[in-house]
Amino acid sequence: MINRIKITKAIIAGALFSVFIGISAAQSTIESSEASFRYIASTLQTFRNTGRLVNNPGVDGADLEAYIEVLDYHYAQFSSGFNPESAMCQFYRDPENGRMTIEERAEISFSLLRDLEDRIARYLAIDEEFQNEIADEFGTFLLDNINELKMESVANQRLPSSQFDEAAVISFIDSVCI
Repeated sequence: MINRIKITKAIIAGALFSVFIGISAAQSTIESSEASFRYIASTLQTFRNTGRLVNNPGVDGADLEAYIEVLDYHYAQFSSGFNPESAMCQFYRDPENGRMTIEERAEISFSLLRDLEDRIARYLAIDEEFQNEIADEFGTFLLDNINELKMESVANQRLPSSQFDEAAVISFIDSVCI
């Protein structure tokens, strides 16, 4: 009987450890997705403002146009639910909704996004696709450099990949819609 209890405890501990490892891996993956989005957003913004790649990960002149196209495409994929043309932003800016309080408008607008679990799954898939495309088109050397640079990237945009309180919802919507 005592051996069965020890075995059961060991099985439960192993299962809990596996769940913990799975959760940790998922968290680091969403962190990778968020870092990729920040890198893409900041790189595109800087390129549009200056006409050059700051902190160039190793893209030469011949590949520059293709590289910017890859970044543009993945930026559009990441931000499709919350870009200025999205249903969320259109509702938020609609003058017909001007009689609502900003809190009401923001809450309804934010509710037009996919639910949190679906958003996260989408961002993980887009990040994986981004990294695969970079590796296929430009090589793993460039991907390694991007993965280093993206951890230090700073952008005024972020992914809605966590629970937001009321103030954060308003701040997020204001930053992407106005």
